[in-house]
Amino acid sequence: MTPTSYRTVSRKILLSIVIALLLPFQSGINLISAQTAALPVLRVSFNGKFKKGMTEYLNGMMQLTDVDGSVIEMPAVFKSRGATASNYMMKPSFNMKLRSADYSEEVDTTLLGIRSCSSWILDGMAIDRICMRNRVCFDIWNEFSRLPYETQYDGRYGTIGHFVEVYINDKYYGIYCLNDRINRKLLDLKKAKEEKDGSVEIRGVLYKSGTSDINPQEKPGYNEDSTACVVSWHNAWELTYPDEYGCLEAWEPLQDAFANGKSAEYVKKYFYLENLADYQILIMALSIGDNWGNKNHYLSIRNITKDIDDPLPTEADRRRFILIPWDLDTSLGGKFDGGYYDGNYSAWAVKNISSNAFYPISAVIGDAEYKEILRNRWIEGRKGAFSIESVKAKLEKYRDLFIESGAWQRMVTYFDDQKSRPKYVNDLTREIRLVEEWYEARFHEMDAYFGIEDGVDMIMMPDSDEKAIYDLSGRKIESEFLAPGIYIIDGDAVVIE
Repeated sequence: MTPTSYRTVSRKILLSIVIALLLPFQSGINLISAQTAALPVLRVSFNGKFKKGMTEYLNGMMQLTDVDGSVIEMPAVFKSRGATASNYMMKPSFNMKLRSADYSEEVDTTLLGIRSCSSWILDGMAIDRICMRNRVCFDIWNEFSRLPYETQYDGRYGTIGHFVEVYINDKYYGIYCLNDRINRKLLDLKKAKEEKDGSVEIRGVLYKSGTSDINPQEKPGYNEDSTACVVSWHNAWELTYPDEYGCLEAWEPLQDAFANGKSAEYVKKYFYLENLADYQILIMALSIGDNWGNKNHYLSIRNITKDIDDPLPTEADRRRFILIPWDLDTSLGGKFDGGYYDGNYSAWAVKNISSNAFYPISAVIGDAEYKEILRNRWIEGRKGAFSIESVKAKLEKYRDLFIESGAWQRMVTYFDDQKSRPKYVNDLTREIRLVEEWYEARFHEMDAYFGIEDGVDMIMMPDSDEKAIYDLSGRKIESEFLAPGIYIIDGDAVVIE
């Protein structure tokens, strides 16, 4: 592969002008020179092609040209990824792992300013008609939530990504998002320890919910190499780390949690309530339909050899679980197959999400302490990462990037001429405006659920089935939240300040 690098500003400007003039007359296929002023270009090449269900990586090369003309070119291996995404091979999502010259070793490299990694995700976003839902939601998550312990990445535990235009074997495929991964290094999990006698001590673990690596899934069990496990009926997990050391020891904490940890007391001991609340707020506020149940999230433990009852909190905390989101594209009113668009979005009610919680959240959903934490996290989030202004700004930033770079029109022009197409809209500006309108309504629905009216934080009353509450007009109050004022509670006048 010959590196393509535009050496001078004047040459880049001239090239952009030529492309702009020629683009209306092109079929959309011959777009090899479409380096823009705003989106990097990634070219990958390998022998063969991506296929649905492929399990082997293909050796090849990657070449990433940044917007300043700088080029990184190195060997890499590639494999298609994603269950739903595999139905859209006209715009495949894929894993990219950077390798040494002979492909024998992984090579960590910084790409587009993202932390140094060897393993990367190229998200084709084939079912997302605005090509940004996953990225926007992780941007919100990274702003809103942090790990309850320090890491070299400032406690971040969501992906970071940048949009690029992708060519596969010199064929244009449109806008992708280049993301880092949720892995041991990001979460600061303790490495597995290889002993002199050949045994391995499992320490840090990372479990991923939802896998097809083990079947059937009607009863508990393991796959052949113990890298996948069914812990209960149709509740399958894969051992993301340490995947090279699949063993029963690695699965014991997860097995114990599902077998013996259904009480609020257990969850309070082995999980972080604020972490669970943050995850629930993310799902509720952004209506993320594919991440509320037995798929699309991780559970991690920094070191399973630690004692949860250690008197030193910093040691005990290393044995606690962290809940981590993953694949957030079915969000902001969207549907898993791209079926909701043009102003028609998911009507999944906030209250219904809360009433259908999955483990471990299901164990504490009615707990007074958890309910207070959950409400307080929304009160904090609604002023920052989840504010209407903040969410709109993120959507509009990527909208402007796609449109002003010309990348959106290039992608639309190309796929409009193809028989097989991913999901997209021609008028991105209109669709983003409709998504913003949806979120504004969702924001107010969240406020109503948590008892906030026009920014006024109402008081949450203690749970009681005996005390009837009325306003001064004699109307019974059904909500558990009360605005400041005077009420008749169990026959007495009470002032709520």
